[in-house]
Order: sequence, then structure tokens, then C-alpha cells
Amino acid sequence: MEHCIMTKVKTQFDSGRDNFLKVFERKMEEKRKRLKESGNELAFSWALCAVCLVGHLSHFFGAKVSWIHALHSTGFHLSLCLFTLLGPGRRLIIDGLRSLVRGAPNMNTLVGLGALSSFTVSSIAAFIPKLGWKTFFEEPIMLIAFVLLGRNLEQRAKIKATSDMTELLSIIPSKARLLVNDGAKELESIVEVPSNSLSVGDQIVVLPGERVPVDGIVKAGRSIIDESSFTGEPLPVTKLPGSQVAAGSINLNGTLTVEVQRPGGETAMADIVRLVEEAQSREAPVQRLADKT
Repeated sequence: MEHCIMTKVKTQFDSGRDNFLKVFERKMEEKRKRLKESGNELAFSWALCAVCLVGHLSHFFGAKVSWIHALHSTGFHLSLCLFTLLGPGRRLIIDGLRSLVRGAPNMNTLVGLGALSSFTVSSIAAFIPKLGWKTFFEEPIMLIAFVLLGRNLEQRAKIKATSDMTELLSIIPSKARLLVNDGAKELESIVEVPSNSLSVGDQIVVLPGERVPVDGIVKAGRSIIDESSFTGEPLPVTKLPGSQVAAGSINLNGTLTVEVQRPGGETAMADIVRLVEEAQSREAPVQRLADKT
């Protein structure tokens, strides 16, 4: 009987229905990878920007070195701007142009068009001096550098918030004590199973000092529960048969029998994390308005 139960549990666990934490951690790894790529682009962009700034600062200090004067040449600034557009600014510009083609321009479209327009006009002015136009090769370099800096800081803030959510999920126990009823012998036994394999209607036992692995309702027992990790309330709450308990709560003194209502990735805590993830990936209405204007 116990072997059949464990086979059923393993099948449910391998189905991947409740691998919410693993999926969430995989998304975190993808975000860290994108942050690393963004950091490389940011470093490259600011290196080019620093070279550009050195040329400007030389005016204040009256530098007479020959290589300093080379930093003021139009050809050098053109090359520097081209490196910026094809290097750190490439993804930003491509995304902006694609959004424009789709008829849904965004902030990348604005930045990309501004940088390309400045580069195009400056290139015409450089190759046809008789027009008398001024060149603005430095502006796209600095524009992209500051935009990438803002994006990098934004990504870091999002990852920090998501990391806090990951720590919140990590407090939910990975194992649960499943209460098994052998109808033939009218005996009950306890089997330790992965908490993600539990189904609605299963009954589990939570011992004193353990965390509740699922959202459920108390069927038997009486205890005091610390729900501060979920509600923020520092005072413990008494739980009786019929009371609701949340995943991640700490059972302080009594033994409880809990009927599973929301297992695995369906818990209220998982919903909170999912909402935070969706909020981070979704544009705010005011941002869409800013993109349109």
C-alpha cells in the first residue's frame, strides 16, 4: 500500500505541475545573465564616454600634448560615435526601430531615433563642410551612456526585489508529513513526501516547531501559529479546527492535522511572488503614456 502511495507521489512530483519555485529561480538566473550583459554594455559605453569627456576637459587645463589634440578631430568623434551605436547602443536602437515598425513606439524608439538623427546629420556636416553645419557626435555617445546607466540601475532594483521574494518562498518546507489512511485495516500512517506533490484534499500533520508547507484548513488539533512571515503581524494566532493556515507559518506548540486547499505553486505566498513578477514585467499606464508623448 505504502509503495503504491509513494509511486503516485513520485508521478505527481515528476509531472512538473507545481515546480513554481524552480521556474522562478530559472527566471532569476536569466535576469542575472541579462544584468551581466547590461553591465558589459554599460562599461563599454562609459569607456567611450570617458574618452569623449577627456577631450572636453582638456580645454579647461590647456593641454598641449599632441594626442590630446587628436581627441578633438571630427574623424575621431565620428568613429567614437559609430562604435557606440554599433556596440553598447545596438540592442537599444534595434528594439526601438522594431517597436516603430510594429506601430508601438517606446522609449527606445525615442532614444534610437535621436541618436541616429544626430549621427546622420553630423556625418553629412563632416563630409560636406561647405554646408557650414555643426557636428554633434558627442551627444549620442553621452545619451546612450546615461540611458544604459538608468536601465542598469533599474535592473538591479528589480533583481533585488525579486531576490527578496525568492527568500520568502524558500521558507516554505520542501517536505510534508502526509497522513495516509489504510481503509482495509482502518489504520493511519504518516509518510514524508515532497510538499509540491500534495493534492487538494490530502491531509498532513504539522508538528510543533515546523512550518506549514501548504495553505489549508485545520481538521484536528489546537496550536498557536506565528504568521509574521506572511502577514507581518508579530503576535501569534491561535488555530482551532476550522481555522485557515497559510504556507510558511510556524506551528509553535501543538500538533495539527491540516487539510490541503492550495498546494505548491498555488499558495497565497506564491501568488504574491507571481504578482510581483508580473508587475515588474508589465509597463505602468503612465509609462505607456510617456512613450506615446
